[in-house]
Amino acid sequence: MLKLQDINYTIGAKQILSGIQINFEPGKLHMILGPNGSGKTSLLKIASGQIQNYNGSVFYDNHLISQIPTATLATYRSYLSQQNNIPFPLTVAQLIQMGRYPHYSYEPTKNDFKVINEVVNKLEISHLLNRDFNTLSGGEQQRVQFARVLAQVWEKGTNNNRYLFLDEPLNNLDIQYQKYLLQTIREFIKEDLVVIMIVHDINWALAYADKVYFLNKGTLVAQGNPTEIINEKLIMEVFNITSKIISVPGQNYPLVCF
Repeated sequence: MLKLQDINYTIGAKQILSGIQINFEPGKLHMILGPNGSGKTSLLKIASGQIQNYNGSVFYDNHLISQIPTATLATYRSYLSQQNNIPFPLTVAQLIQMGRYPHYSYEPTKNDFKVINEVVNKLEISHLLNRDFNTLSGGEQQRVQFARVLAQVWEKGTNNNRYLFLDEPLNNLDIQYQKYLLQTIREFIKEDLVVIMIVHDINWALAYADKVYFLNKGTLVAQGNPTEIINEKLIMEVFNITSKIISVPGQNYPLVCF
């Protein structure tokens, strides 16, 4: 369980987040939505330990994140950021291997290479392994970076839940790979894994999320089961846009039209 208790975060005189209270349960896919500037990325960075100068408390399995050594946390928490530029030549194989660094004692083991191989096969990117990362398309780069963070938390831990944070992982992916990535995430979710991701497409949230969280101007305005809380009034309140929610025959979730 990941708990955020009374999170408040300011930059200078600007209030970025205010009074955030959320419990992220393992075994579920959690999606955060909201307009640009609503505090989504800041919330994700606080929850993952990348921002420390906030007020409030973050708990991992009832342990304050501030009391968990960074090296220890890195063995069961991974984070995919929006910006994944690599300023120097690096092969895809080398980049994915970086996801296993927190698990090394001195050098990679047979098990580390086994994990990498399983992740590469799962994401169907073996043909990219010898390519320079910077020569890949934006979509290919996004898939490789996802492989890296997935390799970091691939194995079930002995004493802790695992935590996977994804900041707009569908960026640069065409529709086919957006769906493939979401299906892969759903297949990967286990009882000891907490997955929190930022998305912009409400329909993807309706199709794949177990719980959704809507931020607006730094406050949490709604949270819950997507099919229960997403409605035209909420969409207008958060995004200031008119929408129509329709039922689709043979589909167990509605569709939002704009």
